[in-house]
Amino acid sequence: MRAITFALIATSAALTFTGCGAAEQTADNTGGADSETSTAGDDTGTPEPVYGLSTQTLQHDEETREYLLYVPESYEPTTPVPVMMSFHGFGGSANEQLQMVDMRALADAEGFILLYPQGTLLEGYSHWNTYLPGEDNKSEADDFGFVDAMLDVISAGYAIDTGRVYATGFSNGGDFTYTLACILSDRITGIAPVSGLMWMGTQRDCNLTHPTPMISFHGTADGDRPYEGWDGYLLSIEASHQYLAAHNNITASPAMTPLSDSGFTIERYDYEGGDAAITHYKVLNGAHTWFSFSDDGVETSSLIWRFLSQYDQDGLR
Repeated sequence: MRAITFALIATSAALTFTGCGAAEQTADNTGGADSETSTAGDDTGTPEPVYGLSTQTLQHDEETREYLLYVPESYEPTTPVPVMMSFHGFGGSANEQLQMVDMRALADAEGFILLYPQGTLLEGYSHWNTYLPGEDNKSEADDFGFVDAMLDVISAGYAIDTGRVYATGFSNGGDFTYTLACILSDRITGIAPVSGLMWMGTQRDCNLTHPTPMISFHGTADGDRPYEGWDGYLLSIEASHQYLAAHNNITASPAMTPLSDSGFTIERYDYEGGDAAITHYKVLNGAHTWFSFSDDGVETSSLIWRFLSQYDQDGLR
């Protein structure tokens, strides 16, 4: 069995709420452990085009925010390319997410730009603030505004296909993708949460503006994000899929296909027949982890890319 588990997981619903504020966009590129150092662009926040991996910063909400940027050598400034964002879990980092979910070879082969954003600290742990302001909001991080600003900066510096911006994430980062799809629906085409769940408040206030494809992965023995949800806070996997299926005008029951790979016993559920599909990998007895397995010879990262890349904001391309 080949699975990669992240040690620090958010276990309190109060860790996850925030809203969107105004962004002050500047860019200052610095080199990370596995990245090249690049020179800052102009004072509008536009980065100088740089190939390969680099660490980028921008000023947002009076904070310096950081993200890893990977631009494949195949990138041509005259050809708009898709973007894939990958969000780390609670207590994690952009570099750790890159090491766990390294899509660089895939980006090279398929021609898309990669972003690994870095969350801010809350009580000493990095996190993503997955909901809007409220009385139980321990976090003041404006992560939706940060993502919005980051996409503005990238779109200013590179030729981006703005109809093909996708998000994946693990645990708290997976939770965050659900809310991103709802809060920034005009920018997020589709999502791929791994061991993440939708908050009840996200469903209540969701404002999806287009068919939204989703591919998800979740274990039935996940103790941090229970498959059946968290009463009062987190929807079950089935409930979140039913909600999105209804939005995508899917009326048929999902087709189930049994799978077995890398020591995992899996049920794949395909929701089809609407404006955008949903695919779910239910890992029987699977724990709280980023799952690494193959379906018909296609491994997890490629499954995510192949599924999401079929879509732009108008539906199937």
